[in-house]
Amino acid sequence: MGERLSKYIRLFCTIFFVFVAFVAINIVVLLALRFMFGILDKLPVMVYIYMLFIITVPAALFITVYIIYFRRTRFHPSPTVRYISYALFTAALLMWSCAYIYDVITFFKHSYAGISYYKSYELAFLAGNVGAIFLIGIVQALTSQKEVDWMEKHKVLNKE
Repeated sequence: MGERLSKYIRLFCTIFFVFVAFVAINIVVLLALRFMFGILDKLPVMVYIYMLFIITVPAALFITVYIIYFRRTRFHPSPTVRYISYALFTAALLMWSCAYIYDVITFFKHSYAGISYYKSYELAFLAGNVGAIFLIGIVQALTSQKEVDWMEKHKVLNKE
């Protein structure tokens, strides 16, 4: 009985000290992060790095999506939809490239801290790009061949 009780006491102590250590480590990490970011806030170069990151995010996101769609369009069965998609993707990629270059030039000339000064954050531009992505995706989905259902695939595999 005494040996069994000592196992439970040791287990309780282990769990308790692991919990206390976990809380203490979290507090130390949070205090270190607060101290580190407090120091970084005093450095003006961090503001520039942050703003360049903010300017780059929408361009990187949309350019990546358009390139992925551009590559997938190669395998689309309808040549008409393929050519229309290629034209729209090329136009969108050129627009995003121009907008990003314009935004970077604007940032280095004026160093605006607000996003309202940059072309890639204009509401009409962003909404038009999101709409174009969905529109082309819908058109490509409607003109593609029907995908085989998983149950039909299972039936075909069982017949073989």
